[in-house]
Amino acid sequence: MSKVHNPRSTLHALAPLGQGTPDVESLTSYFCRLAFSHGMTAQKLADWVLERFDNAVCEKYGWHQRNLSSMSPESEQWAAWLSELTGVGALDRHTLSPWRSVLGTPGLAPKSDRWCPCCLAEDKANGTNPYLRLSWDIAPVNVCLHHKVKLTSTCPHCKRSNVRNRSTIVVPGYCTSCGGFLGDAETEPASPEDLWVARQVGLMLQEPPKVASTGLVPLLETVIERMADGRPSTFASRYGFSKSGISHWLNKGGIPALKAWLTIAGHGGIGLDKLFAGDIEGWEPPLVPMQLAIELPESPRAGIKSRELDWENIRAQLRAMLEEPEAVSVHQASERLGVDRKNLYLRANTEARALADRFLRHRASQGDQSQARLHAQIEQVLDERLGAGYEGMSARDIWNRLDPAAQAVSGIFRHISAVMDRRPS
Repeated sequence: MSKVHNPRSTLHALAPLGQGTPDVESLTSYFCRLAFSHGMTAQKLADWVLERFDNAVCEKYGWHQRNLSSMSPESEQWAAWLSELTGVGALDRHTLSPWRSVLGTPGLAPKSDRWCPCCLAEDKANGTNPYLRLSWDIAPVNVCLHHKVKLTSTCPHCKRSNVRNRSTIVVPGYCTSCGGFLGDAETEPASPEDLWVARQVGLMLQEPPKVASTGLVPLLETVIERMADGRPSTFASRYGFSKSGISHWLNKGGIPALKAWLTIAGHGGIGLDKLFAGDIEGWEPPLVPMQLAIELPESPRAGIKSRELDWENIRAQLRAMLEEPEAVSVHQASERLGVDRKNLYLRANTEARALADRFLRHRASQGDQSQARLHAQIEQVLDERLGAGYEGMSARDIWNRLDPAAQAVSGIFRHISAVMDRRPS
């Protein structure tokens, strides 16, 4: 099979940092570094991207007022846009959107921007660009696991907060208020409890999420069975949950917040990564039950079923579309495959961009052919009028003798003038 044509990216194909590690870069940081690499302000880049994709927003859209690293649909959309423009796939893994099916939003975002001064100082000392870690945008994480210090939220120079990236111009690692280096801040030692939380979240972030195939409700039922003998009320009182919250999870499709999952993982002696993946076969929490566990009947609920996509097959189908006689747009491909357009750019970036490039060249070719036909019609009208002995014809005279379709072409008088100018006097 011939090699897939991979067009040049519109924006700098900047490589994300920290992939596959607990120190994975946040999309907010990637966006700021991308703007800096182009010599643009972050706000200017945001405005340009929104205009390119015809996305209507309020007049005073401030990019820094959006949390690009969250699990919102807006974060996933920005990841898809930047993947399309840079040619760098899977940028959604630098947000929390892949964990949307297992994490509830309450208590997830911190009240103010935080960072580890030691990480920024280490980046600078190693000669690399300081960058912002995704874990710093998760509220329960209060410490840096690598340096075992607490995260800080105040500039050591001007003593202001929320100066990490909330500005039009951002250079990661430097205060947006005074320009001072944020890595100069003094640090405090972290507690063992906070280090455990940071370790669990780091294990969660370093790999794409694996979700229990049985669904969330059966997983929670199994957790309650093993940690509280299958009694939701006992489970709630024993671990500090509300009964209504447990009922919401089991009966109304509610999703536990990260703090709740950490409570379950901590008391159950199991890692977050294994818990989310449903890897609990043989797992026994470190708890001696007061009575024998009662066998619960199988739940009649279907649970949450995640859709499994065969991306190798999808990429093969996209490559086959590239060989079709008529150019196929990415929108048409997404409808034929039943896969969202932004997911094609995230998971099959090379093939999606190749389709888009071919379709754009096809449209440009069609435009050239249409223009050639229009100019030929104008030439014919000119020849007929000149042959009849008319001289000094205006563009309006020519326009009156074109067919209705040609008269409706945008910029028709510009085309008429261009044809008349290139004819010999």
